[in-house]
Amino acid sequence: MRKVAIEIEIKSKSYGKRIEPLPALNGFALTVGEGEKVAIVGESGVGKTTLLNILGLIDRKFEGEYRLLGQDVDKLSEQELASWRNSSIGFVLQESALINTLSISDNITLPILYSRPRIDDWRQRFEEIVSLLGIGHIVNKKPLECSGGEKARAVFARAIIMRPSVILADEPTGSLDEENRERMLRLLFGLNEDYGVTIVTVTHDSYVAGKHDRVVQLKSKD
Repeated sequence: MRKVAIEIEIKSKSYGKRIEPLPALNGFALTVGEGEKVAIVGESGVGKTTLLNILGLIDRKFEGEYRLLGQDVDKLSEQELASWRNSSIGFVLQESALINTLSISDNITLPILYSRPRIDDWRQRFEEIVSLLGIGHIVNKKPLECSGGEKARAVFARAIIMRPSVILADEPTGSLDEENRERMLRLLFGLNEDYGVTIVTVTHDSYVAGKHDRVVQLKSKD
């Protein structure tokens, strides 16, 4: 029987007293087993990205309970939360913009800088990921010198370089052509098969959603 990686119940979620709550997330509950691949689908504005931000410990302003990898996140300090975000969660989020003043190489290896203890084989990891994603030709460039698809693959490389236990992806293939979409999916699901990484993906792409073990649809309740 699978252990539980994610167990969350959101009793209510809104963006402040003057803003209407997100109906789809009020009373929402989700359990994801370790090593499971779950796709989240739903119309725009229903709260899919907000849900990922909550799961990723970025947005904590909700009423409810959340256990991640067996840990009650409400009991974690801000420093502990930051450590969990860096080491245990890989983000492929729309908000995860690359830092334009850094090279692609430095952007990808940024999580290594904050890891304690440091990862000994980080250079090998970097070379393998860059090769698999086909972005070796841009590692010395700045993000503004790269295409949207190249930047998307660089963001993905940064998300997986720490070999996180959970990957949260928001439209990870949205800006990619068919060839690079397949390349990214092979690498993403390879991590799932080889290391048991748990994957939660928000997507509008029915093909991508269908590659997951389970599809959860968020629907507005109004």
